[in-house]
Amino acid sequence: MGVELMDNPKKKVTRSTLNFLKDNVLGVTDLTRTNKLSEILNSFAGAESQEVFIIQNHKNKDATGVLIDLEHMDRLLAIEEMYEKMVDDYMYQVALERKDEVADIPFESIITGEDLDVDEILNLVDELELDED
Repeated sequence: MGVELMDNPKKKVTRSTLNFLKDNVLGVTDLTRTNKLSEILNSFAGAESQEVFIIQNHKNKDATGVLIDLEHMDRLLAIEEMYEKMVDDYMYQVALERKDEVADIPFESIITGEDLDVDEILNLVDELELDED
């Protein structure tokens, strides 16, 4: 159970969300006028921490960043790289499986629903100058 946000009733604020915001969203002045930054960095010493801190400049809401443990960031980047490689490998495999298939889809059906004019496209194709080496 939680409180619905007025601008988006699908998003609910729970106690855990509220506690995260209270403990982990910091203003620049919170870090510069206190020892909070040193405390956070010291909490990252030793084992990998999954704790995340959001730092924002109250004068410029677009000036927002995230402070996380370096080891955790390294692991997240490794996961992202592994995911991208898996997608690339899958797409390469699909391309290999389809390389000998005939592409027999009519051009008109490809552009249907794309708000394109077939006659205009064909006229533009006629105007193209192709380099033939």
